[in-house]
Amino acid sequence: MKHRTPGILLTALTVLGTLSAAVHDSTALPSRAATAPGTRDAAGTSAPAPAPVAVINGNFSEPAFTADTDTSQVRGWTIRYPYRFSGTVSGHPDKAPAILLRNRTTDDHTVSQRLRGVRAGAEVTVTFDDSFGGSSNCPTEQLTQGQPFTVQGEGGTRQEFRTDPKDRGWHLGRTYTFRASVHEPLLTFASTRSTGSWNCGPLIARVRATDVPPPVDRSVLKERLPEPVAYIGNEAASPKTVADQCATGAQACVFRPDEQYSYRYYDLAGTVGETYINCTRNTVQQDRPVAYGDQTFDSLSQRASIDRLTNPQDNLRQQLTRGTAWRWSSASERKITETVEPGEASWIEAQAARQRTEGWFVSTGDDPDRQYRLHVTLDGPSLSLPDRIYQRTGPMTTAEKQRCRADRPSDTTPNGADTPAGSNNRGT
Repeated sequence: MKHRTPGILLTALTVLGTLSAAVHDSTALPSRAATAPGTRDAAGTSAPAPAPVAVINGNFSEPAFTADTDTSQVRGWTIRYPYRFSGTVSGHPDKAPAILLRNRTTDDHTVSQRLRGVRAGAEVTVTFDDSFGGSSNCPTEQLTQGQPFTVQGEGGTRQEFRTDPKDRGWHLGRTYTFRASVHEPLLTFASTRSTGSWNCGPLIARVRATDVPPPVDRSVLKERLPEPVAYIGNEAASPKTVADQCATGAQACVFRPDEQYSYRYYDLAGTVGETYINCTRNTVQQDRPVAYGDQTFDSLSQRASIDRLTNPQDNLRQQLTRGTAWRWSSASERKITETVEPGEASWIEAQAARQRTEGWFVSTGDDPDRQYRLHVTLDGPSLSLPDRIYQRTGPMTTAEKQRCRADRPSDTTPNGADTPAGSNNRGT
């Protein structure tokens, strides 16, 4: 007898086609962050050490210039009115160039850059040098108390600093720490003064950063992956705009997986096929065909309604395949022999092996100010782990027992139903 609802009480379990005992249900790939020797968290496990963050042109030296000052656009930074001092004029002890934070007016005088590769949830520490950049007509308050400016990372609080007014003294190794609320958070420097000459502002030099990445969150369901994010240079952009650009030949992108957040795991088990109920008085042994399949989920189609990665002919999907090994779907058929004792139910469960990959589509080219970047998450059938197939047996439920005791379906016999059989021989 077959039934589509498995029994609730499980007494026997047989695993067919699984991993060896040495492989765990969730296996992470190599981590980007190093481990600080001797560093332990509250649970007693090793805590990751801060890892360097690639700040583009953090010393403000590109493009190169030979004059005392320069007003050309600074590579990697968003500055509406750039104004740089050479290493000689800046007075920096290491002869480092410096950028001027113009006095704040109704216009945008900020200096900002997105920190590439930093993840949402990371603890970021920014290190920089600052100095008094005043001219002779600076307000008296600034000449005696220094120039106030702020530093803020996206997700963190805005913190105020003040330069040393004495003889252009440099503060070396200032630090600002924040927790990023988005992937690739925007770091912003800004003067807080709106009085005095525009060139009476602080000088900033040698910007560096490190981060401690957040732990891998394995609780995110494959049916609800994180939202994709996209940028063009330092500006936030629509994921569709960047996906369309990356899919064209003119603005082709390469896929760069984030290995630290790419891992393998086993999904929840699910019933395959029907449940067999043994209502007989004998042990039943039979061959049962088992067929099951799996598919890939991606954050573009789930959260932004962009179906490029679901289309085998799409250029974006082909770019991803060139950058990482991926299986978009799987199908399996096998035959197993099951043994069902009297009064038992038997069913088959499959536990799919899957892999989660996060990464960036990044446009090719050397100009960071026009670079297209699109962060996506994919979850699909694993290429390296086998699925698990379980044959399960257990006692029947109350409803199944009642079904086994039910009368055999039959038509009524109206004539002679209560009359004993006669001895007539109808063959004569």
